[in-house]
Amino acid sequence: MLKIAHTICPSCSVGCGVNLIIKNQEAVGTYPYKRHPVNQGKNCEKGRNSFQILNENRLQNPLIRKNGLEQARWDETLDTIVSQIKKYSPQEIGIVASGNCTNQEYETLKKFAESLGVKNIGYNAGTFPYFNFQSATLDDVESSRTILIVGDVLKENPLLGRRVILARENGAEIISIDISANTLTGINSDEHILIESTSQLTEQVGKILPKLDESSTVLIKELESREEFENILQILQESSARILPVLKDCNSRGAMNYLPALDEDDLKELLEKVKLLYVVGDDPASHLAESMKNLEFIITQGPSVTETVLLSDVVLPGTCWAEKSGTFTSTTGTPQEISKILDAPGDAKDDVTIMIELAEKMGLELL
Repeated sequence: MLKIAHTICPSCSVGCGVNLIIKNQEAVGTYPYKRHPVNQGKNCEKGRNSFQILNENRLQNPLIRKNGLEQARWDETLDTIVSQIKKYSPQEIGIVASGNCTNQEYETLKKFAESLGVKNIGYNAGTFPYFNFQSATLDDVESSRTILIVGDVLKENPLLGRRVILARENGAEIISIDISANTLTGINSDEHILIESTSQLTEQVGKILPKLDESSTVLIKELESREEFENILQILQESSARILPVLKDCNSRGAMNYLPALDEDDLKELLEKVKLLYVVGDDPASHLAESMKNLEFIITQGPSVTETVLLSDVVLPGTCWAEKSGTFTSTTGTPQEISKILDAPGDAKDDVTIMIELAEKMGLELL
């Protein structure tokens, strides 16, 4: 028996609507949501393939490291975590989340950290720091007369790129800046500025500034550091152009409303100064394994096997987006609801439920 259920695509921060095709309680494909205002009945390749993460390398049971990672009961697993957390001061504990959690998970995780007195907490933000300005909307992009793009938005975020192409068809001038000469965005631009390094970005944006007015939109996709973002913002404040930072993960924009934004240097510093690490939905070992070598105890919570899971002392099997309810906030700042469509595999649990049960074991009240 087939069932089609609407949800929000988890593949990037644009926030497209997607329908999951369910057969015998398993996701087998996707179908575009025709009436969703973001993607208007179209999905990119990443959106079409988003169902696959529901079926690949899933964690189905709690694990505790004994002779390797071994399957354990939930009560034993949570008791092990509690006994370990109690061994460390709040200053020795770190908590790291990804940009793929729901807003409700961030809120609960923040309360958990505050209850423990833990200040070493944040989400993996990449190169975008916290920002609180009202960003451009997708309609702003489509109605712009000039669009400045930093990075290959058309390739990485095709449904946002579609709005750029529609603007161009309506007469907008497209200016792009990138290190690479042969980008999809560059090919579709009226002017493509090739730079040798991102250190030249600020200078180039300054040169383009006279072309930007209230009918302009600036899309920022790829940067090397948060300093570059802050420098570009300072320049753009001299114009009335609308700005849209195009964030990597589906809920990076929501995460910054609850947790500190950690760039790679921040994350590295956190990993190197704490002794116990609690990771929710992220995989720091995939790019900062060297910074984790002095950790004494690692707890990982998430839906799938990762490099961090393989290093962990305790593993808590969580849920994918289609297995829980909550909200994601798109890169334009719009919260969108997701609802549980499928049951989690095996003995995996809802992530908020895990946090609350762990807090109860600690004698903490989060609600």
